[in-house]
Amino acid sequence: MPPRKIKCSFSDCKSAAQRISGDCAFCQGHYCSNHRLLEDHKCRNLDDCKKEAFEANAMQLNKERTQVIKGV
Repeated sequence: MPPRKIKCSFSDCKSAAQRISGDCAFCQGHYCSNHRLLEDHKCRNLDDCKKEAFEANAMQLNKERTQVIKGV
């Protein structure tokens, strides 16, 4: 018997969920191509995602900050 297709976790959507890009790491849902983005499926952990991305960007900017060498 073939494996059952996973349906989109978005309410009132009957489409099949995408295998890899449709999995949300923040709410553990499985979504179709129309609802795969956090904003599209109204992810309940959207604020956590934005905070995590902001902190990662801030760390990257601090790491790449140039230093002035005096006396050169």
